[in-house]
Amino acid sequence: MGCMSGILNILLYIINIVFLVVGILLIVLGSIMLSNFSQLTDVEPLSNTNTIPICVTVLGALIFIISFFGCCGVWRQSSCLTATYASMMFILFVLQLVLTCWIAVNGQDFLNDMSNLVNTLWKENTAVNKYPMSALELTFNCCGNTSYNNYLYSNQPVPGSCCGYPNRQQSCSPSIYETRKGCNQKFTEFWSDNNDLVLWSGLGICIYELIVFILAGMLAKCMRNKNAVR
Repeated sequence: MGCMSGILNILLYIINIVFLVVGILLIVLGSIMLSNFSQLTDVEPLSNTNTIPICVTVLGALIFIISFFGCCGVWRQSSCLTATYASMMFILFVLQLVLTCWIAVNGQDFLNDMSNLVNTLWKENTAVNKYPMSALELTFNCCGNTSYNNYLYSNQPVPGSCCGYPNRQQSCSPSIYETRKGCNQKFTEFWSDNNDLVLWSGLGICIYELIVFILAGMLAKCMRNKNAVR
């Protein structure tokens, strides 16, 4: 029993250190995603697109806190702390599994919604609405809805935002905007790449959390048995 308890102690301590790093990485990932939308907060249709980055950041913070809690339980050899940690890890496992399944099931619908959102922004890209496409063009280095031709076909000059200039009235060189993809493609590609990253990372973390829950439960039982013998 003592050997088993020692092995579980070492395993959980190492796993929690890894989990601390994973939590930090998720916080960084969510922060990077949020920073990409810093220029979009003033655009009403895009104001809620930061939901997933916020969820990723909050999830990273929860993993970090729970892992720190687990390290304390192992370090102090407290069966109560370790059992509480196991329960928290199981709850986190269930929540993460639900989030991962939601992303897997609704991922394509979400991408379609993002594409339709850009279509809406293009239709509303007027001075009255403060040219919402400019925020997308500056953030994702894109031009127009599907390409720069959208401006030419609608008898509009290609704005400076297609060249990365904050001032729409600034002259934009064709050598720059002709090489840029449409914002619809760039915006959906961004979400597709990040959805895949969150999905596969989520699945891996779910499996990891389930293993940690089982090990923590076994260690808590060993600690209780050890205390009972004393």
